Amino acid sequence: MTVQEASARLDVHPAKLRQWADRGEIRTYRTQGGHRRFSAEDVDALLGALSNGLSPELDLLLTAALGRARPQAGGRRLVAQRWYQAMGPESRERSRQARRNLLGLLARHLRDPDDPALVLAEARHEGREQGRLAREAGLTMEDAVRAYAFIRNTVVESILQMKAGRDHGRQPDDLLGFYRQVGVLFDEVLVSYLDAFSEASV
Repeated sequence: MTVQEASARLDVHPAKLRQWADRGEIRTYRTQGGHRRFSAEDVDALLGALSNGLSPELDLLLTAALGRARPQAGGRRLVAQRWYQAMGPESRERSRQARRNLLGLLARHLRDPDDPALVLAEARHEGREQGRLAREAGLTMEDAVRAYAFIRNTVVESILQMKAGRDHGRQPDDLLGFYRQVGVLFDEVLVSYLDAFSEASV
């Protein structure tokens, strides 16, 4: 998408969109003539984040994190995973969407939401969805745990890297507190994930 098309979709001034791109908060590409282009998927992800009521700061953090997670999720690292190979196209798409949802939930959780219980309940729902996908794909327990670890690491690494990038290379001031908050959310995801996966043996 051109700058004009993307800014119209987002309902922001083109100068604001260029500013976001210059700060690395949304991916941008250059044509051979040097003109900026934006992925429609990135623009739609930012638009979706705005509609979910996240703060503007976290909207951009989330969008940039998704931009980093997508190439990784489509690259060799993911495709080489045995558990990923066991999934069909529909399951892979559902898994990708669940990862997106977890990124959004983590962003809301780190913002210190008014109702953290609601965010954790939604995180448990996403964990159950991922557990069902692993079960339906016929994964072994080992591969199911590896799949969960990949999902967790992709989400956490993406949002931490983008936060550091936004803060000019600095880690969060309270790094221990950051990891505690992340751990609270992903502990809930893990319990629900394993519960849903284990239903196969009941």
